Amino acid sequence: MARGSIRGRFLVGSIASAVLALVLFAGGSLALVSIDDPDEGMEPGDSFQDEAGELILESMAIAAPLALGAALLTAVILSRRSARPLEHAIRAARETTAHDLRRTLPVPARDDELRDLVISLNDLFARLDDGFAALARFAADASHELRTPLAVMATELEVALRHPRRVDEWETSARTTLDELRRMSALVEGLLTLARAGADAPASRSTVHLIECVDTVVAQLSAAAKQAGVSLAGPMDETADLVDGNPVMLETAIRNLVENAIAAAPRDGHVRVTVESRANELLLLVDDDGPGLGPNSEALFAPFRRGSSERADGAARGAGVGLGLAIARRIATAHGGRLTAETSPLGGARFVLAVPSRT
Repeated sequence: MARGSIRGRFLVGSIASAVLALVLFAGGSLALVSIDDPDEGMEPGDSFQDEAGELILESMAIAAPLALGAALLTAVILSRRSARPLEHAIRAARETTAHDLRRTLPVPARDDELRDLVISLNDLFARLDDGFAALARFAADASHELRTPLAVMATELEVALRHPRRVDEWETSARTTLDELRRMSALVEGLLTLARAGADAPASRSTVHLIECVDTVVAQLSAAAKQAGVSLAGPMDETADLVDGNPVMLETAIRNLVENAIAAAPRDGHVRVTVESRANELLLLVDDDGPGLGPNSEALFAPFRRGSSERADGAARGAGVGLGLAIARRIATAHGGRLTAETSPLGGARFVLAVPSRT
């Protein structure tokens, strides 16, 4: 089907209406002039020019309203016919609700701008539906994660209050409750960071040395890596490392990636952080020699997912609440970059954080 245009159809309709009006007017005037003979109606003293002028005025008075009416009727019919697909799309859009985003608007058969608009709106509704579904899953997961420590604390205190307990037993209950409070606090902080990651990063940007951010994170986590028996090495080579970004958010993303690698690496394992410059972007590579990615690496970036295998899941369960990689990806996206996972040369997982370099 040939590519059409709404503007073209309206233009053709307008021209057709104008041509029809002119044809009707000219034809009606000619017919009236032909029927009425000027010589028969002439009176003594009247000139031929006066009689012809009166005849033309009479013809115009009769033919002009008919021509204009026919042109108006034609324009109305053509405009309604052209706007009918738009009216259908508007009606369907008004009937679409947040609970019925999978309902698609009728796609016009004619290939024009309206068809492109309807297809784009259907794609938008599909993305919104996916977003609402992801938000619903996220809310369900968050409520479950928050409910668990609250249930543990409530159960611990209820059992403790049923019978008199010794001081050491109260201390044990207090430590259990404190651990759950810390876990819930970490979860709430992670949720807030995840919400801020897509909003704050673009709002307060500055020129950032990416290697300095890495060095800061490596220095902060060196003690935790040593305690876990993991060798943590930062970038050794100097390279162009300037990016436009939020240094706090970038350090948060790097810290989450390095913490995830430390949690996944075995004792006496290795974690290596490097920075490479390629084309118009900088690549931050975080490698470990842990259990690897598992069959579905993309699932790692889902909120509340802890590890890609049973071994990794067990290693990382005590280290976080499963939001680190989701936060890191959100920060990468907010900076116009991306975060992907692949197999590391060390045998474990490699996470690649790519951000545009400063030109």
